[in-house]
Amino acid sequence: MGRYRALGEFLQATIALITIANPVAALPVFLSLVPTNNATARRTAATRVALAVFAILAGAVLVGRSVLELFGISFAAFRVGGGLVVTLTGLDMLRRRDPLAEEDAATTALSVADQLIVPVAMPLIAGPGTIITAMTMTARASSVGSPWMVVTAVAVVAAVVWAVLMLSGILHRRIGMRGEAIVVRFMGLVLVAIGAQLVWPGSQTSLVQPDDPRDAVEDATP
Repeated sequence: MGRYRALGEFLQATIALITIANPVAALPVFLSLVPTNNATARRTAATRVALAVFAILAGAVLVGRSVLELFGISFAAFRVGGGLVVTLTGLDMLRRRDPLAEEDAATTALSVADQLIVPVAMPLIAGPGTIITAMTMTARASSVGSPWMVVTAVAVVAAVVWAVLMLSGILHRRIGMRGEAIVVRFMGLVLVAIGAQLVWPGSQTSLVQPDDPRDAVEDATP
Protein backbone atom coordinates (compact mmCIF):
# COMPACT_ATOMS: atom_id res chain seq x y z
CA MET A 1 0.00 0.00 0.00
CA GLY A 2 2.86 2.34 0.88
CA ARG A 3 4.46 1.62 -2.49
CA TYR A 4 1.34 2.71 -4.38
CA ARG A 5 1.08 5.83 -2.26
CA ALA A 6 4.70 6.71 -2.99
CA LEU A 7 4.09 6.18 -6.73
CA GLY A 8 1.05 8.44 -6.53
CA GLU A 9 3.11 11.14 -4.81
CA PHE A 10 5.79 10.82 -7.51
CA LEU A 11 3.28 11.15 -10.36
CA GLN A 12 1.56 14.06 -8.66
CA ALA A 13 4.86 15.89 -8.15
CA THR A 14 5.91 15.27 -11.76
CA ILE A 15 2.64 16.46 -13.29
CA ALA A 16 2.42 19.51 -11.03
CA LEU A 17 5.98 20.60 -11.76
CA ILE A 18 5.65 20.16 -15.53
CA THR A 19 2.38 22.10 -15.56
CA ILE A 20 3.70 25.00 -13.52
CA ALA A 21 7.12 25.10 -15.23
CA ASN A 22 5.40 25.31 -18.66
CA PRO A 23 8.56 25.25 -20.82
CA VAL A 24 6.51 26.16 -23.91
CA ALA A 25 6.17 29.70 -22.53
CA ALA A 26 9.97 30.08 -22.63
CA LEU A 27 10.25 29.18 -26.33
CA PRO A 28 10.12 32.76 -27.70
CA VAL A 29 13.00 33.88 -25.48
CA PHE A 30 14.94 30.72 -26.29
CA LEU A 31 14.39 31.25 -30.02
CA SER A 32 15.60 34.85 -29.76
CA LEU A 33 18.91 33.68 -28.24
CA VAL A 34 19.77 30.51 -30.20
CA PRO A 35 20.33 30.20 -33.98
CA THR A 36 17.41 28.13 -35.20
CA ASN A 37 19.34 26.84 -38.23
CA ASN A 38 22.14 25.38 -36.09
CA ALA A 39 21.10 22.05 -34.62
CA THR A 40 24.31 21.69 -32.62
CA ALA A 41 23.94 25.10 -30.97
CA ARG A 42 20.29 24.39 -30.23
CA ARG A 43 21.13 21.03 -28.65
CA THR A 44 23.88 22.58 -26.53
CA ALA A 45 21.61 25.41 -25.41
CA ALA A 46 18.72 23.05 -24.62
CA THR A 47 21.05 20.85 -22.57
CA ARG A 48 22.38 23.87 -20.69
CA VAL A 49 18.87 25.05 -19.82
CA ALA A 50 17.68 21.56 -18.81
CA LEU A 51 20.70 21.03 -16.53
CA ALA A 52 20.19 24.47 -14.98
CA VAL A 53 16.50 23.72 -14.35
CA PHE A 54 17.42 20.40 -12.74
CA ALA A 55 20.08 22.03 -10.53
CA ILE A 56 17.74 24.83 -9.43
CA LEU A 57 14.78 22.59 -8.61
CA ALA A 58 16.88 19.83 -7.04
CA GLY A 59 18.57 22.47 -4.89
CA ALA A 60 15.17 23.81 -3.88
CA VAL A 61 14.07 20.29 -2.93
CA LEU A 62 17.16 19.55 -0.83
CA VAL A 63 18.17 22.88 0.73
CA GLY A 64 15.86 25.60 -0.62
CA ARG A 65 13.83 26.36 2.47
CA SER A 66 16.90 26.32 4.73
CA VAL A 67 18.69 28.80 2.47
CA LEU A 68 15.76 31.23 2.44
CA GLU A 69 15.44 31.02 6.21
CA LEU A 70 19.20 31.49 6.60
CA PHE A 71 19.06 34.81 4.78
CA GLY A 72 15.70 35.79 6.26
CA ILE A 73 13.99 35.86 2.84
CA SER A 74 10.26 35.27 2.75
CA PHE A 75 8.42 33.49 -0.05
CA ALA A 76 6.60 36.75 -0.77
CA ALA A 77 9.91 38.57 -1.30
CA PHE A 78 11.16 35.74 -3.50
CA ARG A 79 8.01 35.97 -5.57
CA VAL A 80 8.35 39.74 -6.00
CA GLY A 81 11.98 39.37 -7.10
CA GLY A 82 11.09 36.72 -9.65
CA GLY A 83 8.22 38.84 -10.91
CA LEU A 84 10.52 41.82 -11.47
CA VAL A 85 12.92 39.69 -13.51
CA VAL A 86 10.03 38.39 -15.64
CA THR A 87 8.73 41.94 -16.16
CA LEU A 88 12.12 43.28 -17.25
CA THR A 89 12.53 40.33 -19.62
CA GLY A 90 9.15 41.05 -21.19
CA LEU A 91 9.99 44.73 -21.65
CA ASP A 92 13.27 43.76 -23.30
CA MET A 93 11.41 41.46 -25.70
CA LEU A 94 8.95 44.23 -26.60
CA ARG A 95 11.74 46.71 -27.43
CA ARG A 96 14.26 44.34 -29.00
CA ARG A 97 14.73 44.24 -32.78
CA ASP A 98 17.83 42.14 -33.13
CA PRO A 99 19.25 41.16 -29.74
CA LEU A 100 22.62 40.09 -31.16
CA ALA A 101 23.17 42.54 -33.98
CA GLU A 102 25.50 45.03 -32.30
CA GLU A 103 27.57 42.65 -30.16
CA ASP A 104 30.92 41.13 -31.04
CA ALA A 105 31.35 37.36 -31.09
CA ALA A 106 32.96 36.97 -27.65
CA THR A 107 30.50 39.27 -25.89
CA THR A 108 27.60 37.64 -27.69
CA ALA A 109 28.66 34.13 -26.65
CA LEU A 110 28.95 35.18 -23.00
CA SER A 111 25.68 37.09 -23.07
CA VAL A 112 23.73 34.22 -24.62
CA ALA A 113 25.18 31.71 -22.15
CA ASP A 114 24.17 33.97 -19.27
CA GLN A 115 20.68 34.60 -20.65
CA LEU A 116 20.05 30.89 -21.09
CA ILE A 117 20.35 30.62 -17.30
CA VAL A 118 18.63 33.94 -16.45
CA PRO A 119 15.90 34.45 -17.52
CA VAL A 120 15.21 31.24 -19.53
CA ALA A 121 16.04 28.58 -16.92
CA MET A 122 15.04 30.88 -14.08
CA PRO A 123 12.52 32.42 -13.62
CA LEU A 124 10.71 31.57 -16.90
CA ILE A 125 10.84 27.81 -16.28
CA ALA A 126 12.11 27.31 -12.73
CA GLY A 127 10.27 30.33 -11.37
CA PRO A 128 8.96 31.10 -7.89
CA GLY A 129 5.85 28.99 -8.40
CA THR A 130 7.84 25.98 -9.61
CA ILE A 131 10.37 26.26 -6.79
CA ILE A 132 7.73 26.63 -4.09
CA THR A 133 5.83 23.70 -5.57
CA ALA A 134 8.97 21.54 -5.50
CA MET A 135 9.57 22.45 -1.87
CA THR A 136 5.95 21.75 -0.98
CA MET A 137 5.97 18.38 -2.73
CA THR A 138 9.08 17.50 -0.73
CA ALA A 139 7.30 18.27 2.53
CA ARG A 140 4.35 16.12 1.48
CA ALA A 141 6.51 13.27 0.18
CA SER A 142 8.51 13.07 3.41
CA SER A 143 5.65 11.17 5.01
CA VAL A 144 5.78 8.35 2.45
CA GLY A 145 9.32 8.44 1.09
CA SER A 146 12.56 10.36 0.85
CA PRO A 147 13.15 13.72 -0.86
CA TRP A 148 14.95 11.79 -3.59
CA MET A 149 11.55 10.77 -4.95
CA VAL A 150 10.86 14.43 -5.73
CA VAL A 151 14.40 14.83 -7.11
CA THR A 152 13.55 12.02 -9.55
CA ALA A 153 10.40 13.91 -10.55
CA VAL A 154 12.59 16.99 -11.11
CA ALA A 155 14.82 14.91 -13.42
CA VAL A 156 11.75 13.97 -15.47
CA VAL A 157 10.79 17.66 -15.68
CA ALA A 158 14.29 18.55 -16.90
CA ALA A 159 14.02 15.88 -19.61
CA VAL A 160 10.67 17.34 -20.74
CA VAL A 161 12.21 20.83 -20.83
CA TRP A 162 15.07 19.55 -23.00
CA ALA A 163 12.65 17.87 -25.43
CA VAL A 164 10.45 20.97 -25.75
CA LEU A 165 13.42 23.26 -26.42
CA MET A 166 14.79 20.84 -29.00
CA LEU A 167 11.47 21.14 -30.86
CA SER A 168 11.90 24.91 -31.07
CA GLY A 169 13.50 24.48 -34.52
CA ILE A 170 10.32 22.90 -35.86
CA LEU A 171 8.32 25.79 -34.45
CA HIS A 172 10.63 28.29 -36.16
CA ARG A 173 10.27 26.57 -39.54
CA ARG A 174 6.50 26.53 -39.22
CA ILE A 175 5.99 30.21 -38.38
CA GLY A 176 8.97 31.85 -40.16
CA MET A 177 11.00 34.92 -39.20
CA ARG A 178 8.15 37.42 -39.35
CA GLY A 179 5.84 35.14 -37.40
CA GLU A 180 8.58 34.59 -34.83
CA ALA A 181 9.01 38.35 -34.37
CA ILE A 182 5.27 38.72 -33.79
CA VAL A 183 5.23 35.83 -31.31
CA VAL A 184 8.26 37.20 -29.43
CA ARG A 185 6.68 40.63 -29.02
CA PHE A 186 3.31 39.20 -28.06
CA MET A 187 4.94 36.92 -25.50
CA GLY A 188 6.90 39.92 -24.24
CA LEU A 189 3.60 41.61 -23.44
CA VAL A 190 2.35 38.41 -21.81
CA LEU A 191 5.52 38.20 -19.70
CA VAL A 192 5.06 41.78 -18.52
CA ALA A 193 1.53 40.87 -17.41
CA ILE A 194 2.77 37.68 -15.71
CA GLY A 195 5.50 39.63 -13.92
CA ALA A 196 2.98 42.17 -12.68
CA GLN A 197 0.73 39.34 -11.53
CA LEU A 198 3.64 37.86 -9.57
CA VAL A 199 4.72 41.16 -8.04
CA TRP A 200 1.33 42.53 -7.02
CA PRO A 201 0.10 39.70 -4.73
CA GLY A 202 3.59 39.29 -3.30
CA SER A 203 3.83 42.99 -2.46
CA GLN A 204 0.55 42.74 -0.53
CA THR A 205 2.01 39.97 1.64
CA SER A 206 4.50 40.33 4.47
CA LEU A 207 8.03 40.52 3.06
CA VAL A 208 9.70 39.97 6.41
CA GLN A 209 8.68 36.62 7.85
CA PRO A 210 9.24 33.44 5.80
CA ASP A 211 6.00 31.82 4.69
CA ASP A 212 5.16 28.16 4.93
CA PRO A 213 5.37 26.73 1.37
CA ARG A 214 2.26 24.66 2.11
CA ASP A 215 0.30 27.89 2.47
CA ALA A 216 1.99 29.66 -0.43
CA VAL A 217 1.83 27.03 -3.15
CA GLU A 218 -1.80 27.62 -4.09
CA ASP A 219 -1.17 31.21 -5.14
CA ALA A 220 2.40 30.80 -6.29
CA THR A 221 1.59 30.47 -9.99
CA PRO A 222 0.38 33.29 -12.25
